[in-house]
Amino acid sequence: MKHEYWIKFNDLLAGRGQKAGDDLPGAELVVVDGGYEVFRAALARHARRDRDDPAVVWIRPLVALSTMQSGLATFDVAVVRRRALHVADAGIDDDCLTLDLVSGQRARIEPARADRLAVLQDFDTWILTLVRNQRLDIEGLEHD
Repeated sequence: MKHEYWIKFNDLLAGRGQKAGDDLPGAELVVVDGGYEVFRAALARHARRDRDDPAVVWIRPLVALSTMQSGLATFDVAVVRRRALHVADAGIDDDCLTLDLVSGQRARIEPARADRLAVLQDFDTWILTLVRNQRLDIEGLEHD
């Protein structure tokens, strides 16, 4: 993934450049296969490029509902595991990053909306409750 696309990707994750009226800026992943949407989830605010294969980007889709503990949402990183996107080509389209995946699917990283905003906010709050080493380990996307 070219540097300009990596910058756009990280801007979307962080909510930079999004409309001021957004409740909680952040990003979501939408995957389309054969013209049909097959996956949609909020993305945690961390990503990394694979050291051995620059076409691979590691992300953490927030696919599962959180549980409540002491009034706060909690997440199980064994369930909201890191995932790899194998990118064949990328482009910028308005506020989105479009990705052609090696699998033949098409993905979009776009501003998070609706229920995905709430999930992202819950994840942001939960991760701040962790001790620093746990947080860095999760954000590093090196293992599950």
